Amino acid sequence: MERESIAPDDLLTVIKTRLQSGQPPDVFNYGTGPGFAGVLEDAGLLRPLEKSYKENGWEIYDWAKQQVTYDGTVYGVPDLLQEIIVYYNKDLVPEAPKTVDELREIAKDLEGQGKIPFAFGDSEQWPAGHLFSMGASNLLGKEGLDDILNGDGRWDVPEVEKAIDLMFRDFVESGYYPEGVNAITYDDANSLFYAGKAGMLPTGTWLISSILETVQDFEVGFFPFPSIDGSDIAPAAGTGTGLFVAKDAKNPEGAITFIDYLLQDETARMLTEELLVIPAHPFDQEGLDVPGLFRGVLEEMSKATQAGALGYNIDVLTPQSFNEVMWTGFQEVLNGTRSPGEQAGALQDAWAKAKKQGKPAA
Repeated sequence: MERESIAPDDLLTVIKTRLQSGQPPDVFNYGTGPGFAGVLEDAGLLRPLEKSYKENGWEIYDWAKQQVTYDGTVYGVPDLLQEIIVYYNKDLVPEAPKTVDELREIAKDLEGQGKIPFAFGDSEQWPAGHLFSMGASNLLGKEGLDDILNGDGRWDVPEVEKAIDLMFRDFVESGYYPEGVNAITYDDANSLFYAGKAGMLPTGTWLISSILETVQDFEVGFFPFPSIDGSDIAPAAGTGTGLFVAKDAKNPEGAITFIDYLLQDETARMLTEELLVIPAHPFDQEGLDVPGLFRGVLEEMSKATQAGALGYNIDVLTPQSFNEVMWTGFQEVLNGTRSPGEQAGALQDAWAKAKKQGKPAA
């Protein structure tokens, strides 16, 4: 077996060409959802995997499996789950907030200490989608988002406008983000937290390894984004990436054997301990040797998954055309050139257009 490593940002630009080259990779790791692997399926570049699921008895969580299902057919195997949470510096934030009002008190105290409340930068545009996912998940809940994504629900509703207003107008005007937030990169925002210059960091569970490697001077905790004016808390979650088999794979049987190996219980435990990732399928977690921060995230996400209490990381579920409107529009709200109401309307227009074109959510 030959393994090739490509940086994630580079993979986005080269994978389609590689799959059409006549020498495609047999199996590859890529983003799930209509806006990512769904684009490859549209181009006829993926091999259906429904038969492999049945023959091998793969037990992927249903909600995760939906995110690699396009036009009613399963094309991928989610290989890790991710939750969007808020990390915090325990030296600066003594206790995790349960409500946004408590969060405001923490932010006010941090400002009084000369600290930035939230380490957030949106130069790449996609980080704002994660903040929106947290707010919309809490205000709409899983059922409300399901109604939009899979039913007749709309984006131009008060709950969506409120989420946009809170994250991209209110928090900006309150001074909770660094100056020039639209010019700050994701990595630079993370560095503000690592250096103790910011008290909280809203991002995903994929960053745990980097936090544990980099932060040495303080203890890090985490919390799901708190209740907004009495809302439930529905942590935004999704499948980060998945495994896919090229339609023109030279050795599709070998690709399936490799995927099956990765889904074995012993392999899942090894990957969890070594890479600090959360598998997208049930596995034996007893006695795992993992750091406390990761164990807390793993336990919290497992409970929320079993209870059906998770929200959604929205850009994993929505098509590329919608995501582009979402990301560019949030930057405009952040810089004050677009209102939250206008952005909610733009999201609905983009969604209606995508549905008309037959590009619904996963």
